[in-house]
Amino acid sequence: MTYPPEPWYLEGRLYASVWTAPRSDVAASLPPEVRPVTLFGRAPVVTAWAVYEGDGVLRYREVLRAVLVRRRLRLMATVTDIRVDSEASRAGGRALWGVPKELAAFRVTGHGTFSARARGEHGPLCAARFRALTRVSLRVPVAFHVAQTRGGRLHVSPVRCRGRIRPARASWEFGEAGPNGRPGRRPLLSVLYEDARMLFGRDPHRP
Repeated sequence: MTYPPEPWYLEGRLYASVWTAPRSDVAASLPPEVRPVTLFGRAPVVTAWAVYEGDGVLRYREVLRAVLVRRRLRLMATVTDIRVDSEASRAGGRALWGVPKELAAFRVTGHGTFSARARGEHGPLCAARFRALTRVSLRVPVAFHVAQTRGGRLHVSPVRCRGRIRPARASWEFGEAGPNGRPGRRPLLSVLYEDARMLFGRDPHRP
């Protein structure tokens, strides 16, 4: 399976919720040299849908769970579960960055009012509905690093993104075939990140 070289330029929209989960539910799935960030035994977790549909290197959809981690004093994110509907995205994510992508079938509708379902080989994975709480959006750039395991070692990749953010109300359902370690009963915060332009990975031609 062929896939684009890094960095990947992607355009689209993201729908994200922030939760907390017990440390014991996330610690075992993390790469070496990082630890979950915790408060009173609970770790921040993000679940998110992404619809990449613009003029990027690939067009596909995904749903993921990521955990806030630290390497000494440096904060990063680790993707612990992720499903995509693109063979090229699955192959490239695994080979380039150690992101554990698996395939799933998606049903996605809407924009400001958004609903999505993902189904894996063994049944329903998850579903969600998002509704924007305002028409006003704020342009917010985001930059962070993703820490994964590749070839048995820690692999850190930069992510840079520009887009417009709006607060949202969201509800999620997690199927029995979904990821282990369910987050709390309801998200602490949910947002829409629209007109997103993302650069994932390192440019080998830059120092």
